[in-house]
Amino acid sequence: MKKLVLMMVGLFLVGGSAMAQDKEALKAQKAAQKEAESTLKKAKNTYEMSIPNAQYGRKETDYEKLATARQLIESAMQNQYTKDDANTWKTATEIMYEYYKKQDNEVKADPDNESLKSEFLQTGIQLLTSCCKYDSLIVLDPKAKPEEVKKERPKYQIMGINAATQLLQASQNFSNSDSPEDLKLGVKYSEQFLYAMEESHLLKDFENENREDWITYAKAFRAQSYLNIPGTPEATVVSAYESLMNTKFKGTAYQALANYYRESNKAKQNQYLQAGLDALKGEAELRDLRANFALILMQNLFQAGDKEGFLKTAQVVKSEFSDVDGAINAYLMEGQLAFEDKKYDEAKKIFLAAKEVFPSDDKCLLMAARCAWMKAQNDGSKKADMDEAINLFTQLEKENPESPELWGESLYILNNNTPQTAQAAKYKKYYKVK
Repeated sequence: MKKLVLMMVGLFLVGGSAMAQDKEALKAQKAAQKEAESTLKKAKNTYEMSIPNAQYGRKETDYEKLATARQLIESAMQNQYTKDDANTWKTATEIMYEYYKKQDNEVKADPDNESLKSEFLQTGIQLLTSCCKYDSLIVLDPKAKPEEVKKERPKYQIMGINAATQLLQASQNFSNSDSPEDLKLGVKYSEQFLYAMEESHLLKDFENENREDWITYAKAFRAQSYLNIPGTPEATVVSAYESLMNTKFKGTAYQALANYYRESNKAKQNQYLQAGLDALKGEAELRDLRANFALILMQNLFQAGDKEGFLKTAQVVKSEFSDVDGAINAYLMEGQLAFEDKKYDEAKKIFLAAKEVFPSDDKCLLMAARCAWMKAQNDGSKKADMDEAINLFTQLEKENPESPELWGESLYILNNNTPQTAQAAKYKKYYKVK
């Protein structure tokens, strides 16, 4: 029984000690909270005493006092008791806006000063962060009056969008750099801008006629930065460009991904070339780019031995892009396929059709003549076939009298194998003994 009493006394002593510790902790917590609230109040008061106020005879901002206010508010922004208080971020926004206006004027006065521009950008980022944080908290504050919040919101949206467009400009500048570190900043600033415009409560409903263009540009700058940063994961590059495929930069997106896979994966390159060819159909201003997609895809499919795919793409080139440099290859390669299959009549027709479209290109008539010759050889050198081959090479001679390498030896051999051997004599000088 004695042991039980002693044990219970011990428990009461421990319990009493814990209660004392709790009281001390609560007292310290209240003191810390009071100090944090005092810091926030000082920050607000110091800010108000630093800005112009005709009532008190202040015509200009006192940046020495403003610097003190900034130090105080930065402490409040990190303190657990004030970091989620809307008043903290409202005060932070007002303070940063004073710096923003000052630095804006300084940059305009000295636009080539990179140090000033860098400082101004960082101030803009801090201003945007403060605006967004305040806007997200004030709508949750039960003490805030909805009508007052609604009335003052456009002011913070304007502050925020001005700072956000700075990010957009910075992302463009860094996305054009050759430095990996700059390119990483291009990604960072693009994503900060996109978050502000698409996800922040402050700006996701901000209306402006340029809004969609701004967002599209940010995505383009982000994609370009990712593409040129060594070691960027493939999926990241692809995702960044695929986000542009329903925008005015869709041509750039398909082109970039086709080029991305040019050396490493022909199948994927062809996939994006075909997708681009389909997606850009009807886009008059992107016709040249679409033609380029078709020509590259056609060449790839021909080299890969994909006859069906090649013929389909070649038909697109012939029907839509016959006026584009390189379009003649649609005919020449198609004719070559028929020639290799020993379909000489079919091949000849293709080459002669090419000559109708490209009358100044001697390859068309040359290949048609060779097809006629090969048919004559395969058919036992029938007179009609031999005559057609001679006629085509003779036509080639008339059109290219200064290029006997195209017709000279062929006309000697052909004429020498017909009853018209006398005609062969004038071409004998072009014959090369093998």
